[in-house]
Amino acid sequence: MIFGRQDRVKEIKLIAELGTNYIFHLLAVAKNNYDNSYSRKYASSISNKHREILQKFKERLNFANGNAGDLVEYLIFFPAYLGLNSQNDLERYFGLIKKAAHGRPEGFIKEYREKISERKWLPKIDDRWFEMLHEKLEEIEMLKEVYIDNFTTYKNLVWPYEFPQMKKKADRLNEKLKGLNLIEKWEKVTGKSFKAKKYEIVLVSAIEGGPNANSLGYSKNVFYSESESSFMIDFISHEVGTHILSDVAFEFFQALSTKPEKMAEFYGAYECIAQFFNSLVLNRELSYDLKQFNSERYISAFRELYSVGINAPKELLMKTLET
Repeated sequence: MIFGRQDRVKEIKLIAELGTNYIFHLLAVAKNNYDNSYSRKYASSISNKHREILQKFKERLNFANGNAGDLVEYLIFFPAYLGLNSQNDLERYFGLIKKAAHGRPEGFIKEYREKISERKWLPKIDDRWFEMLHEKLEEIEMLKEVYIDNFTTYKNLVWPYEFPQMKKKADRLNEKLKGLNLIEKWEKVTGKSFKAKKYEIVLVSAIEGGPNANSLGYSKNVFYSESESSFMIDFISHEVGTHILSDVAFEFFQALSTKPEKMAEFYGAYECIAQFFNSLVLNRELSYDLKQFNSERYISAFRELYSVGINAPKELLMKTLET
């Protein structure tokens, strides 16, 4: 059977997902990472007791620019990646986490095996991932109460107001993305394959003014729903780039794991090489710049090397970081 071209295209799909939005809602109403009009609008949606619990672990739930507190993976990124869209889903997750923390990870692995396999992201969910759980069990149990007790209120009183505008934005941008074939263009420019059938962008309404474009896994990312559409198109393409180049990044991360000062330098270069290739993919001036990562220096270096035939991402990074 001969399939049409549309069957081979790897799709970027914007969605509005209940479970992922709920997790970022909790952060926002506690003013962890996000302090904005949403935080104030829905401040009364959780009790003072639960807000204090979230704020108690504020530093350990913080994340930005490739750095994250030690509770972020277990309580934000991985559950948000899973999309725990019901109270039963949350109860199941925390129950399995507790067993895993006591040295019985089999149920957790069985339940989420497919998702773990598809994630292809750091940190890897391996023996070390589970070993680190044990020392965090008391904190996770405290936060479990917050997550489970507030879900129904969010679902019934917040989600019905937040979902429609996100759905409208997702539908509009999905139409714009259809003809751009961004993943295909990235594959052509970098010579690398995007290792997933689709790339999901979850729109979240709670995260204005804080960390945005948060990667949950290889095939899933979080974007602020009210960002300008032009910026979103450009930065979604940028994030396709950071993901398609992630195998190169992970090599560097592993090599530099004991050198935090070098790790920060590399992370900036990694973001900037995605910006550089993104300008080639979109073939125009971008609506964003990454000055916080010293983009002027890195982009200039990449451009000079590229002009003399050095165009492999790994080689571009290595030669630039040597100078």
